[in-house]
Amino acid sequence: MKPLRILLVEDSDDDALLLLRQLKRSGYEVHHERVDSNDDLKRALESQSWDVVISDYAMPGFSGLDALRIVQEHGLDVPFLLVSGQIGEDMAVAAMKAGAHDYLMKDKLARLVPAVERELREAEVRRARKRADLALRESEERFRQLGENIGAVFFMSENPSDDSPGHVSYVSPAYERIWGRSRQEIYQNPRDWLEAVHPGAVERAADAFPKMVRGECNEDFRIVRPDGRTRWIHLRVFPVLNEAGTVYRVAGLAEDITEREENAQKLRETVEVLQKTEEQLRTRNEELLEIRQKLEIRVRERTADLTKANAELKREINERKRLENELIDATERERKRIGIDLHDDLGQHLNGIALMLKGLELKLQNKGLDEATDAARIQSLVFKTINHAHNVAKGLASMDFQGDSDLAQALTGLASHVKGLFGIACSFSLSGNEPSLPVPVIRQLYKIAQEAVTNAVKHGQAKQVDITLANDEEKMVLSIRNDGLPFPEKDRANGRMGLHIMTHRASVIEASLTVKGSGRRGTIVTCTLAHKAPANGTWRQESEPSKSRDVNPALVDA
Repeated sequence: MKPLRILLVEDSDDDALLLLRQLKRSGYEVHHERVDSNDDLKRALESQSWDVVISDYAMPGFSGLDALRIVQEHGLDVPFLLVSGQIGEDMAVAAMKAGAHDYLMKDKLARLVPAVERELREAEVRRARKRADLALRESEERFRQLGENIGAVFFMSENPSDDSPGHVSYVSPAYERIWGRSRQEIYQNPRDWLEAVHPGAVERAADAFPKMVRGECNEDFRIVRPDGRTRWIHLRVFPVLNEAGTVYRVAGLAEDITEREENAQKLRETVEVLQKTEEQLRTRNEELLEIRQKLEIRVRERTADLTKANAELKREINERKRLENELIDATERERKRIGIDLHDDLGQHLNGIALMLKGLELKLQNKGLDEATDAARIQSLVFKTINHAHNVAKGLASMDFQGDSDLAQALTGLASHVKGLFGIACSFSLSGNEPSLPVPVIRQLYKIAQEAVTNAVKHGQAKQVDITLANDEEKMVLSIRNDGLPFPEKDRANGRMGLHIMTHRASVIEASLTVKGSGRRGTIVTCTLAHKAPANGTWRQESEPSKSRDVNPALVDA
């Protein structure tokens, strides 16, 4: 049984039963509703969908044409059949023009089932066509949106040939943006796009027509816009075949690749520059290699000369150091000798003079001469000179370093002897821990302090000398400050022996020495020794002068 939904617009139950019986006999499972008024018809149409509407032509207060109009107002594509007991030909024609699909006579219902089946088929065809039309419109809308929004020019051309692009059926809006020409122009003249091709690429663009038909077109060329600007175009064309396998349409994309071409050109230029630069660098590298080889030869030759000169310089430096050490030793020996002469020879001569003056005094007294008093006074002065020379020789001899004491003890003793010997204020102070130093280092530092103190008293006429020893983890600093005359810079330039000897002593223990004035009065001598082992691993020690007699090595002017 085939289901069938029928809406009957009929005022007679009997006529409705006749129609239903005819349909059921033909194998339909009929679901129906009968209405006989305007309002009932509208309600039935809105309540559900129907396969067929069968309406009586004439009813009291309501007609089949009224029912047709209501169905049409609802926008329903439903087969509408008119049934009448008696209808003229003119009325039937008018009903068909109004939109009825068929009309039947009630006394000839044998046509009912064929008419229903035919109209059902045609209704399905109409619905299918509507669905196809809707799908086509949707497809065309999607195609339009794609064509209008794609960055490249999309076009379709109908019936192309080897020498003609055919009729352009569609071109996207991007054509106006890229070509700078109106789309209307290419619709009217399919060769409009070709006329914009750069003169140097016209022949290659014309050769693209046969390739379009074969689907082999994949070309790059330039165009010139009406404003004079040049654009690079990449053209790809795809053939569309009919059922016979013949190309009846081509679709293509024309993409603006100007930026890509410009970048590629810049890249090619950059590569060319790099290649030239590489060649220049290669040439320069070869030149530098040659120069390097020559330089290496000169360096080897110069190194040999410098090695020889360095050896000679080392020999001279060692000889100079040897002479400096001998000079210091000679200075010490000379001081020792002067001390001996002061103690022995000068003392003996002064004693002899004193005795002779005593004899002269006695002779003058015996003669009763007043000059005896002068002789006694001279004798007294000679004795004072003898005692002073003896004290000086004895006192300064005790200022020499004794090898069994540490640096702090030695400097404390030096300050004490200076105070007692010269009658000036002299102090020693220690800051930090007492340094543990080798005897050669202590000896050199002591000699530096001794030299600085002696010069302060003798040349600087100092009344106050302060010896300071500061020690920390990194270095030890020995300072001798006095309040005498400031150190004259001209003496530094003249290279006084005392300064030279102190500097040499500092270099022996790899220390640094500075001498500078301290304001308007006074001088400060600073010796700085870093806590590290000497470069050669041993401390150099000058020769010890003979200690056979008590002498004062500081009496010799530095």
